[in-house]
Amino acid sequence: MKKILILTRFRGEYEPKRLEEEAVKFGFEVDRVNYEHVRLGVSSIGKPVIDLGTGKKIYEYDLVIPRAATKRGAASMLGVKSVILEYIDNLTENKPKVINGESFKLFPLMGKLEQGVLLAQAGLPVIPFASFNGVRGWRRYLEILSKRKKEFVPVMVKARFGSHGKNVKLAESIERLAKLSQKYSEGDVLIQPVLTVRRWYRVLVLNGEILGKMKHRQKDKFKTVEIIEETQNIKPKFSKSQMAELDKVCREAMRVLRADFAGLDVAWDETTQQWRIFEVNRTAQFKWFERSKLGVNVAQRLVS
Repeated sequence: MKKILILTRFRGEYEPKRLEEEAVKFGFEVDRVNYEHVRLGVSSIGKPVIDLGTGKKIYEYDLVIPRAATKRGAASMLGVKSVILEYIDNLTENKPKVINGESFKLFPLMGKLEQGVLLAQAGLPVIPFASFNGVRGWRRYLEILSKRKKEFVPVMVKARFGSHGKNVKLAESIERLAKLSQKYSEGDVLIQPVLTVRRWYRVLVLNGEILGKMKHRQKDKFKTVEIIEETQNIKPKFSKSQMAELDKVCREAMRVLRADFAGLDVAWDETTQQWRIFEVNRTAQFKWFERSKLGVNVAQRLVS
């Protein structure tokens, strides 16, 4: 009987539960393990000990699916996750397959900042951004803006990590940006231009195959007044070649980040007439894909 290990923050989340449901249908044995319940140590003879609390050794599993390791901090359980992946990578026999194993090992903690640089270096279309840290970084950035003679261009202010539009704010004026500098005075911040976007897609990719594309409308809170007026009565339509280009961009991003599975947020930039990658999530949630009219059984595809 094949055995699957699902590493997660919360065993009760939709995705771990669905993965187990589908795996059981195949006759697989499944263990869902919280990162915080894993015990790491070294034995009296100098051997590493990884106690999963399941009564099994890591090498007894055929497939390991590592979900996100964060909880209440950017890297709360990341150390545990990294140690487990390194341990698996160094096994000489009975090595289980790890979904996104190579990607997580190369890029353990990868936020918008790291993704942007890596993808841009590969020549992929991403959103231009400036990044800095803390009060000193903000002071220098605002000083540079104040010396420019050009009219202020609205920008989006983002934290290095976040999802569902959290920690994302629109600054339509230099005064608004200065106020946001107080809110984002700790940690890395990204400043990005406001793009003219009507439509963006969340795309799920597994082993180079596009599992599905879910379309979304850009929220008005992420648009300037001018962009809202310009785009509110226009329904976006894309040609077959444009959609093929979307698929190509997604596959290439997966290759660059060495990922087996991910969810990508990609938007159509009306100004430059090209797709731009917003974000790549290697532990993407897939609840709404499975509940949508797309009819994609993501959990089944992952465990099979």
